[in-house]
Amino acid sequence: MRLFERIFTKGLNWNRGSSASFLWSPGAVPVREADATQNSAVMACVFWAMRNAGRASFLIQGFDGAEWGRVDHPLGEIMRRPQGMIDARDRANLSGRELISALVYSRILDGNAFALKIRNAEGRMIGLEWLPHSCVRVVPVRDRPNLVDYYEILGSSGVVRVGREDILHDRDGLDPERPCMGISRLKSVARQIATDNQIAAYSQSLLGNPVPSLIVSAKGDGVRLTQADADYVAERMRQATSRENAGGVIVPTFPAEVTPIGFKPDDLAIGQLNRLPEERITAVLGIPAVVVGLGAGLDRATYSNMGEARAAATEEFLVPLWQDLSNTFTDQLLHEFGSGDDLRVWFEE
Repeated sequence: MRLFERIFTKGLNWNRGSSASFLWSPGAVPVREADATQNSAVMACVFWAMRNAGRASFLIQGFDGAEWGRVDHPLGEIMRRPQGMIDARDRANLSGRELISALVYSRILDGNAFALKIRNAEGRMIGLEWLPHSCVRVVPVRDRPNLVDYYEILGSSGVVRVGREDILHDRDGLDPERPCMGISRLKSVARQIATDNQIAAYSQSLLGNPVPSLIVSAKGDGVRLTQADADYVAERMRQATSRENAGGVIVPTFPAEVTPIGFKPDDLAIGQLNRLPEERITAVLGIPAVVVGLGAGLDRATYSNMGEARAAATEEFLVPLWQDLSNTFTDQLLHEFGSGDDLRVWFEE
């Protein structure tokens, strides 16, 4: 429990503080993870995945020479209650479903999910504690970039170095630039995420200031405006037509000509611009847009194909996810109990 106390009495720093906390685009336009977490299309997929990943129960199976069957095993209890064996004073209210959901959250956004192996005084693993991916830094062996040397957990009071044997590290594929880590699928749609966020920001600005940019000029040769007059007119027009005064009317006290400049909302087809990012984001993650309620999928949704879309989401996203997690648990947790090759962690929906 000493390692557990060293980390959690200091508190966690949720900002990894390095380029690893970025999603990269193919060009020179870096997209921060915060851009993804503030994108409604991305988070609709993330929350759907978190809700549905917990549908599966992870259990221990043994092979009797002919088939796999469920067996009683200490790890099975930890998978069901990750901190059930920990002293009540140090125990977090963490269920097995919540642990899976948290791992899925990190896996989608970062391509890497982490949990700390909690040990008793004898060094035996008695529980798991989820670690936010943003507070974990993976350090590879100097001459072998695909092999993890150790992990650094960034706390509010400093860095705690943790051996790789004490960390559960689930990866989504391998990042060719950092082969000891997984890769977020969102990396390939970084531009679409940035585009969608810009569309949302523009829409918000447009609703707050519905009157397009204008040129206000004096009509006729007999009217002359000083700079102070021009600034006053511009400020009054902004006040009368923006924010809570949207739709207000202003009547100039001099002959004026008003010329709008810029694009009309209809010219930009904002509603259509959202479709491409939604389609690309859901395609990369393997979750049909209609399943998460995005407009790109609802346009063609019917009661008959909704069931097909849900089945496709299960086959294309959930089942591979459960298989990957099962393999990670088998490879990194079962050996803690001296188990042989005739045991595995598997899922049951």
